[in-house]
Amino acid sequence: MFAGFAKHHGVTAVVCRPRSGNRKGVVEKNNHTAAQRWWRTLPDDLTLEQAQASLNAFAVGQDARRREGEQGSSTAVAMFANERLRPLPTAAFPVIVTEERTATRQALIDWRGNRYSVPPELAAAKVTVSQRLGADIIDIATLSGAVIARHRVAEPGLGVTVRDTGHVTALEAVALASAPPGRPHRRKERIPPGTAALRAAALLTGPAAPVSTVIDLAAYEQAAKNRNTLR
Repeated sequence: MFAGFAKHHGVTAVVCRPRSGNRKGVVEKNNHTAAQRWWRTLPDDLTLEQAQASLNAFAVGQDARRREGEQGSSTAVAMFANERLRPLPTAAFPVIVTEERTATRQALIDWRGNRYSVPPELAAAKVTVSQRLGADIIDIATLSGAVIARHRVAEPGLGVTVRDTGHVTALEAVALASAPPGRPHRRKERIPPGTAALRAAALLTGPAAPVSTVIDLAAYEQAAKNRNTLR
């Protein structure tokens, strides 16, 4: 994969050979030099802009140091004077970012700060969202790989909801099918109570049933057994 990335950008990857301590230690030594000679001497009351200017001045001073090479003594500025970074290719590297999402009860998924619709039958189900690097289209597929929705992405972080017309129509059909039968109620319409409501109200507001006291004589019978006197 890295070889394909390097070929796309027209560069050559030079990897350190194993057990080559002299080569691998160059980066660590540069970081150590910056930490000891610049970071430790940096005042605490500097702003970010002042600290960046100080680091740039330190880097320029390091590049101006004399270095011994195969061609004799030189500086880093002279060694890399003829080297320039080439511009990156206009076409982005073909990388597809794929992430798993769980649809909400309203058949929506979250992606980069916005919400996108899926068919209502996938509500509360897991789906995969794929986007090619640099493209403005996302594909929403089931876990088996079947693409069931495609949206044009909005600016990340806007918090907008993007719905497909077919998804809206299907979601409305599901909502209407689950609604109770009968005509919709008008606003502030007074509906008289039904039969069940009247029966429940009669039980709550009707006359109270008479309370009768029942005395169980079994306790007296048990106490009178085996007694010959009334004392």
